[in-house]
Amino acid sequence: MTTLAELCSYRTSVNGNTRLGQRLLHFGTSLAASTKTSTALLLGLLLLVSEPVRAQAEMVSIKWRSSAPVAWVPGNDYIDGYTPNFKNATVEEGGKTQKEGALAAELLMPKGMTGRRIPFVVLLHGCSGMTPSLKKWANEYGGRLVQAGYGVLVLDSFATRGVTGNGICADPSQLEWARRRTDDAYSALDWLIETGKADPKQVYVLGRSNGATTSLIIMNRKIGDVQKNMFAGAFVMQPSCLYMKNVEFYAPVYLFLAEKDQATSPVLCSDMAKTKRPVAVQTKLWEGATHGYQDRAPDRIEEIAGKQVNFAYNAAANEGTINAIVGILNSSKR
Repeated sequence: MTTLAELCSYRTSVNGNTRLGQRLLHFGTSLAASTKTSTALLLGLLLLVSEPVRAQAEMVSIKWRSSAPVAWVPGNDYIDGYTPNFKNATVEEGGKTQKEGALAAELLMPKGMTGRRIPFVVLLHGCSGMTPSLKKWANEYGGRLVQAGYGVLVLDSFATRGVTGNGICADPSQLEWARRRTDDAYSALDWLIETGKADPKQVYVLGRSNGATTSLIIMNRKIGDVQKNMFAGAFVMQPSCLYMKNVEFYAPVYLFLAEKDQATSPVLCSDMAKTKRPVAVQTKLWEGATHGYQDRAPDRIEEIAGKQVNFAYNAAANEGTINAIVGILNSSKR
């Protein structure tokens, strides 16, 4: 079985088939040289290899559903944040309560796949919401996934709740939001399946930072057991692993951690991954990487939950992460 570490070093191409591309390039070069034909044939082959899969994009609205069987119970960590309300009177929501609501999302699909059920990945942003840097990340990862033949849903948990500015990053306790966003993700999962877009057995979640913490909560069997549908697995980038050491996950979880993360503890997550459980957790620790290593932005310092956090783009970690995700998805289809 291919390990997560091996997948992180696997080189994917623009269209998700490097080996085919290399063979075509070698064949085209040899043919052009042996037959003394014009370069048109070789250029045509190169175009075939490099032409990306075109994406169809549209904004969609997803009806939010609460899975709360009980009211929020302080101290009961695995249900912390359960609420029957779309808006739950937090500071970030201006203290407003609203029973019903809908979430905004961007739907990306490989061109020509409309009307077919295909594997999907739901992307979850971090505590800041869909900022310009987060949109670049979603475009990069979403684009690569679409090029590999997967549908993508970029879910926005904040826009329709009126959460603006720096999102919930100033909140010293983000666990309640992470739990609330779990219902956001399950609402998106149900929508993808009910509208006939996604293969019910091949929908994954990919979260970063607060969205990564949400992804871990999503995979908690106690959470999954009260849902209509379940995810096939989770790709988790720099989460908080607080309270997760003994949680049983119902499907594969892949952790991507940063050695120099000052926002969430890679040590806590590594320890959590070592706990024996029916479904093991695979981990990749990127040496020298900081929180948000996937953001193609200048080095900076931001405040998260009262802490000063360094951010720096790490090309090796970023490329290795997306390579691993595509590799895992491809192997799961076999």
